[in-house]
Order: sequence, then structure tokens, then C-alpha cells
Amino acid sequence: MSIALENVTYVYAPGTPWEHRALSDVSIGVEDGDFLGIVGPTGSGKSTLVQHMNGLLFPSEGRVLVDGVEVGKDRKALRDLRRKVGMVFQYPEHQLFEETVWADIAFGPKNLELDDDDIADRVAWAAGAVGLDEEILERSPFELSGGQMRRVAIAGVLAMKGDVLILDEPTSGLDPRGRASLVGRLRELNRAGMTMIMVSHSMEDMAQLVNRIVVLSEGAVAMDGSKRDVFSRLEDLSSLSLDVPRVTHVMLAMRRAGLSVPLDVLTVDEGIDALAQLLRGKDSASQ
Repeated sequence: MSIALENVTYVYAPGTPWEHRALSDVSIGVEDGDFLGIVGPTGSGKSTLVQHMNGLLFPSEGRVLVDGVEVGKDRKALRDLRRKVGMVFQYPEHQLFEETVWADIAFGPKNLELDDDDIADRVAWAAGAVGLDEEILERSPFELSGGQMRRVAIAGVLAMKGDVLILDEPTSGLDPRGRASLVGRLRELNRAGMTMIMVSHSMEDMAQLVNRIVVLSEGAVAMDGSKRDVFSRLEDLSSLSLDVPRVTHVMLAMRRAGLSVPLDVLTVDEGIDALAQLLRGKDSASQ
């Protein structure tokens, strides 16, 4: 499933004292199977942008196309769109409301009027996809940790069996173990064919997950390219109060110290490989 924003401008509260232009002439595309990352300073329009992708907001100017069809205000078409393009908001507790985790995950499939066996199959699949243990399914979602609640919210969207998953700060507030586990699950879902769009302040998450990054600044696209291309523009990112992954900073420091290491290292695993190659090269030179 492809998504395209063409010259999208969005203005909050037009014609009032609170008028605010959140997006200005934004044009981006998302292709089937992509994992797109969206970054930018606070207030740059990231959440506003992704809410256009499943019809929660409509452009003041421009248009949004999903599989070549313009997103409009027809209610039936919007229901179909939101089944295909699911969104997990930044605060998962705002999406959870049922008495049990099982009922929360099953809510969407029930609205599709599926039979009980199909609903049960979807709940089991979605829970497994995000690593929820079976014993958790009978507990209240409000008894869970923040990381578990986030998994339940994601599972509820996955149970709709859509084509696209939009995530707004999915790892925010999680401890390192919970973050690593969720990142692994998201990577597996994308590799299995699900198109993903992620808003995040975590450059480590971006480096591990996405294949492309869009950088927003004051509601406009400042950069759009592969993650390696974007993270290579350290000065441009710094001017927007954005950073690169910490391991990239380590490589920069090593290069300044005179060591011959690559500067396009984005993950810890890549850093380990780079250091191993450096050490092998020194060993060869000493023999």
C-alpha cells in the first residue's frame, strides 16, 4: 500500500486568533514495505503529518492519496482506510479502555463482525506478534507496565490486519530492556511485509529500524533521504537541535584522534564490526 502527500498545508483554527500553520507545502511518499522515520524538533508538525495519513486530519491545501485514491470525508471510505492504516498514539493508556487485555485487542475485529474463531485467532496472532504472554490476556490493561500497555495498544491495531502501522514515539519512557524488545518486534513485523511509519526523538531507534528519514522543521520538509544520507549531515541536524546516534559520535571522536574508522556507523553492531576491522588491520600491519 502506498501513501502520498502532495503539497499538503494544514492550518489549525483558521480565521481565529489561534490560527497556526502546522504544515507548509509538504510532499512525501511512502511505498509498500517501507519503514519511514519522521523526526524534527518539538512543534515541527510530526504528529500533524501522520494524522493526515489515515484521515484523522484533512489538508487545508493539497491532497493525500492512498493507493492512488484521494482521502476524502466519506465516512465509509474513512472506515475502510483506518482498517488498513492503523495508528498507535504516543500515550497507549489513551487507547485502552476494556476490562481485559483480550477484550481490548479483540475490540477492532469484533467491529468487523468476524466470527468468534476468527476473532480469537487474530487476538492470539497479534498478542504473539508483540510478545505478550498468554497469562496477560486475562488481566486488566491498567494493571500493566508502560511497556506492556504499549504492546497491547499495538496488538489492538495489528488485530485489524491492516497494511500500514503508524507509531508515534513507540519507545518513549520504556526501560532499556523493554525498548530493545519492542524494537525487535517492530523490526520483525516490517521484515514480514508490514509498511511502517514511525515518529520518534530516538535516533538510536531510527538507526536500528528505518530505511528512510524525513526531517521536518517548522512544518516543512528539511531533509528526505536514506538514514545514512540524513545522519551524514551532522551540521544540518545540529542546526535543528537534532542529533545522530551516539555510536556515530564515538566514531567521529575516534577519527579526530587519528584512527581510520568509517563515519557512517549507525548502530552498536556496526561499530563493533568497524573496530574489529580496524584491529585486524593493525594486526596485519604488525606482522
